[in-house]
Amino acid sequence: MKKYILGLDISTSVIGMAVMDLDKNLVHYRNLKMNSKDDLEVRCWEFKQELLSIFEYDIDTVYVEQPAMMFGGGKTTAQTMSKLQRFNGMCCYAVYTLTFLVPRLVHANSARKKMNISVPRNVKNKKTFIINEVEKKYPNFTYELTRFGNPKPGTDDIADAIVIAHFGVCDILEGENASGQGKNNK
Repeated sequence: MKKYILGLDISTSVIGMAVMDLDKNLVHYRNLKMNSKDDLEVRCWEFKQELLSIFEYDIDTVYVEQPAMMFGGGKTTAQTMSKLQRFNGMCCYAVYTLTFLVPRLVHANSARKKMNISVPRNVKNKKTFIINEVEKKYPNFTYELTRFGNPKPGTDDIADAIVIAHFGVCDILEGENASGQGKNNK
């Protein structure tokens, strides 16, 4: 049976999800938009329900973008970081309760490096740059534009999930090459 990697980009308002096979074929992607007025527990329950639809694929390993660990230039407060850390942990536990797989946390820069994505300092819209780079690597990644020609909100979360899933496939394949067998945390 074919094995699949699930990549997740978790935030408290939108979760990007991507499923990739070990041949680096992107087979499923989407985002889950949640109501910011709902309690985190309700949002996590919605996420868990969404995961059930993804498990038509034989998910072998789950990779999650590591939540922010440092303050980001005046945009991030300690309360925001604490909330994101808490929700990330809740979602990782939800994955575990459904799959008995412990999600592997990946730093965003490490994942981008595996995909040869380097965002130049002079780029004004980092999110759009990453979306375009993902689209070059995975032409079947399509998305809708706003009436102003910008990617619709949530597209960047899907692109980030694809980057994380790509990292996961590379991680698995490198492990197989190094040891002669795959890594499996089931």
